[in-house]
Amino acid sequence: MHKKLFSWLLAFTLATFAALSVHGQESAGRPAGVIKVAKVTGQVTATKEGDTIPLQAGTEIAQGYVVNTGNESSVVLAFSNGATINLAQDSSLSIDEFLQDPFADEVSLSSLTAEPSVSTTKLNLSRGELVGNVKKLNADAGSTFTVQTPVGAAGIRGTTFRIVFRPDGTGRAFFSLTTVEGNVVLFSGTVNMPSEVSVPDNREVEVLIDVTTDPDTGVTTVTAGPSTPVVVTIPPAATLAQVVTAAQQTIQAVANVVFTSTTTQNSGGTGGNTGGNTGGENENTDETSSPPATTTTPKTTPGDGK
Repeated sequence: MHKKLFSWLLAFTLATFAALSVHGQESAGRPAGVIKVAKVTGQVTATKEGDTIPLQAGTEIAQGYVVNTGNESSVVLAFSNGATINLAQDSSLSIDEFLQDPFADEVSLSSLTAEPSVSTTKLNLSRGELVGNVKKLNADAGSTFTVQTPVGAAGIRGTTFRIVFRPDGTGRAFFSLTTVEGNVVLFSGTVNMPSEVSVPDNREVEVLIDVTTDPDTGVTTVTAGPSTPVVVTIPPAATLAQVVTAAQQTIQAVANVVFTSTTTQNSGGTGGNTGGNTGGENENTDETSSPPATTTTPKTTPGDGK
């Protein structure tokens, strides 16, 4: 009996290892996706391997870039898998990984309801605020979309959401995750935080935590979790209104963004102004911080899945 059990465990282990190896090979062979800058307000830059470029509407970037916004500045990023990110002022977002299988047809973001091909997206918000919209992912085929923060990683399948992480300079930091549509799961290893927190439609989680920031690298690390239990609550109407406003501004900014097959794109990113169909323009006002007069929460796009 022991021999049979050992043989079964050995076979299972080898099969699992083989499956993981195949998945790793598939991911390694998947080309880099394309990210277009749809709109820039104020001063926004992208840095990769020590080189920094200014961003403007039409610039194309890819994985490996860190996007930074200045004071009273913001940027709207459009991903070739249909996702969009509206990055607010004084924020830093690293595109750690963005891989996507080639797709055959031209894709207009305004008409997408689901991603055009399987993709892997890993972002890292080290500080600041973003409002994201992710089209329905083909999770069964292996698509994933995560946003890492010092508090934990938010896993998204298809939704509209906001994430805020702002250290206050006194050893404390504010973190919040708000979901307008769909469901976001926060996976956290932070002390006194649940390992998983599900944040569904029109709900949010907020925490105050202790942090330290390395003066040389700027990396912020959580040193102590929240002192009170983590509770998923109904967010204030003003908060929902801010998220909806930023999402609607994003829809307008990417209305004319079109991606052709990723096999014909420059997968490494051009780092320059393509002047393509982005529909974006430079402005001098912050796009994500001002709430509207109304507090209704309409659907931001008819194609968002849950």
